[in-house]
Amino acid sequence: MAPGKATKTSIILPSRKRHSVDSHAELASISNTEAVHYTYYDLKSPKDFIDTLDQLEQYIAAEGPFEAVLAFSQGAGFAAMHIVRTALEGKPSPFQCAILICPNEVYDPVAWFDSHQILPLDPAVYGRPIRIPTVVIYGEKDPYKDRSERISMVCDLSKLVVYQHPGGHEVPGLGVKESVSQVVKMIRRGITQATLIISSGR
Repeated sequence: MAPGKATKTSIILPSRKRHSVDSHAELASISNTEAVHYTYYDLKSPKDFIDTLDQLEQYIAAEGPFEAVLAFSQGAGFAAMHIVRTALEGKPSPFQCAILICPNEVYDPVAWFDSHQILPLDPAVYGRPIRIPTVVIYGEKDPYKDRSERISMVCDLSKLVVYQHPGGHEVPGLGVKESVSQVVKMIRRGITQATLIISSGR
């Protein structure tokens, strides 16, 4: 997005925890229930959240900088949590733009550190700590769409693009192919806004 800058535009993080598909019946139709599945962190372990965020921060420091992040589901919530954490610590955002598809919950990092509780981030307490151009995309039939809607509540409204497609918890593709062109437009809108902000030096 920024001509002349030595930055990277993609980041791929391998999931690292074994996970049983039995606890998520909706995966049974698209995945082998006998196979090993992985997740970024253990939802029941605040320490695991913290360790995983620390590892992401170390990865970005070693391999970055990265201009943007594009992620889906738990990965999207994880990316958003990292952006929130750096904002609450008074650090610059690790990305210039975020594309979040069906993002999972953003959790309160202070609650993890102080009381080892796993609580959703409360915008009444923290305001809108995601201040970079952000595109939130989710499906009308997504059983977890309330999580995507809550993430929108912690984003800077002047830099937020939200698009709801007619599908479910999925990356728009063949299942909702009529929406793909609109999704591309929304992503371009977020990237364009980030490019203009970088160019203006804001």
